[in-house]
Amino acid sequence: MVQKTYLFSTIEQLHPILNTITSSTEYQEASGILIQVFNPRVDLDESKLISDINEKCNKACITGMTASNIAEASYDISEKPVQLSISYFFKTKLLYLEYDLKETTTFVAGRKVNEILEHTENACAMQIIYTSNSSNILSFTGEFSHHGIPVFGAKAGRSIRALNTAHVYGSHCYENALIAVIFCSQDLSVYLDHNLGWQEIGVEMVATKVNGNRILSEVDGRPAVEIYEKYLNVKPDSYFMQNVCEFPLVCRRNNIPTTRVPFSYDEEGAIHFSAEIRPGEHFRLSYADANKLKQLSAESVQDLNEFRPEAIYIIECGNRMRFLKDDYRKELDNYKTVVPQLSFTTGNEEIFVTPEGYGGDLNSALITVGLKETGHTNWIIPYREIKKDPAETDSFANQKIRGEIPFVDRILTFLASTSKELDELNKELGRIAYTDQLTQIYNRWELENKIKEALSLKKANKDHSVALLFMDIDHFKKVNDTYGHDAGDMVLRGTVNLIREELKNECAFGRWGGEEFLCLLRSSKEEALDFAEHIRTLIEETCFVNVKHITISIGVTMVKEDDTVESFIKRADQGLYDAKEGGRNRVIFRP
Repeated sequence: MVQKTYLFSTIEQLHPILNTITSSTEYQEASGILIQVFNPRVDLDESKLISDINEKCNKACITGMTASNIAEASYDISEKPVQLSISYFFKTKLLYLEYDLKETTTFVAGRKVNEILEHTENACAMQIIYTSNSSNILSFTGEFSHHGIPVFGAKAGRSIRALNTAHVYGSHCYENALIAVIFCSQDLSVYLDHNLGWQEIGVEMVATKVNGNRILSEVDGRPAVEIYEKYLNVKPDSYFMQNVCEFPLVCRRNNIPTTRVPFSYDEEGAIHFSAEIRPGEHFRLSYADANKLKQLSAESVQDLNEFRPEAIYIIECGNRMRFLKDDYRKELDNYKTVVPQLSFTTGNEEIFVTPEGYGGDLNSALITVGLKETGHTNWIIPYREIKKDPAETDSFANQKIRGEIPFVDRILTFLASTSKELDELNKELGRIAYTDQLTQIYNRWELENKIKEALSLKKANKDHSVALLFMDIDHFKKVNDTYGHDAGDMVLRGTVNLIREELKNECAFGRWGGEEFLCLLRSSKEEALDFAEHIRTLIEETCFVNVKHITISIGVTMVKEDDTVESFIKRADQGLYDAKEGGRNRVIFRP
């Protein structure tokens, strides 16, 4: 495998480069050729640019995009040259796929890719370049994630000053398209590395209202823009994006931090993002320390040296470049010590999906891809953790004198430490506030909050399916009267433990009062009834100490768009009443 990179500023300068490429031995002998065109300029005829490359290099797979340029004016990249990176493969075949998103959707395209992968041998990685105002990449990759191949790439960007249209490059120049390249080989090894470095700070918040999948309307029931005014004194004005982009929102998905950078707001106080925001998601503000970011990339370079790639593709968020300023070039120089001819681009979003399906559209991240045609061993780093400086953890006596620590570093350390302590205290207070002391599950107050969240999600998404189970232990008063309250408490705890072991991750289970319990779960009607019947049978067949056997009655209902907390619970309670009236130890559904 061989990687070469060329730079040019005009189409006239491009033509001799294309002649050099097509006359090379590598071009004639390669089993697969990938050309990546990354364009920061706004003064080129992009259609002619891509047409000329396709016409001259018709053996190659052509991909590329306009670069993201959101840095301050002094760091503007719009006059930097276009980068043409070419990778020659000799043991790998490339499968090129192109979807015009004006004519199809990412979901449908993903279905088509799944069909292709079903009949494709040795598919081991995929690169994606796309641009779309309405789609997120998981709606595409989710349709074939079970094939377990790593996915990387970027979403096209644009200049915040020139406001040029973001384009992707393939057989043509597109405003709304997805270009994918599948790497097929028995000998290709893949290195994939996700470096973020933004650290969570402040209180946890909840996205209580989302319009579509990219507009955050309300946070904790208030207009979303208020969070930046409250915590950073940033008011919505013409400099809103510049003032907030260094403090993106960060949530955790599969315990992997994922950031979201605002790019605008509207008159109703909603914040607009380029990447997906999910209703009900919990998040915090975040900040970055340049030294920590550079520490992560230095570790990445060390790992790449060990991996020994033959080609490197680096995809960096424009927001990260904006934050690092000149330091991003120093980082890039470090990577070039591994592969001098590497390719580099900056996108509006970075695409990173592990073989297990973790990841998606990212912001503020640095994605590093290494390829080599030796062996067939992948090295995937889903998220590179920031390691503490040994000097921060050494005992006082063993610490080396580090000199005066910069004031900003001391303030950031203070804020991070204070946030951590407050978070731990709030979690403990919250645990006490929302936990039933006897059974250690949610109490009535917290159950009501969980139901409110479920109703908000239903209003935001009509297809959101949620069931409510209202459970009551039959003849529990007789247990207390016959065996005493200590035995009754043991029955309550034992029942809770049995049910809790059967719960899925997205269930909310709590004690409503006495021997009554509620269980809120995302499921269809059929799934909810099956689960309720499973619980009923499990309780009936369990032998409790002293009491021996007990039974439980369950009322089941499904959420409706016009439900209130009261109407939702009342309907489940009516189902429970019907179960009791019908002889107990049964499950009744109330529509």
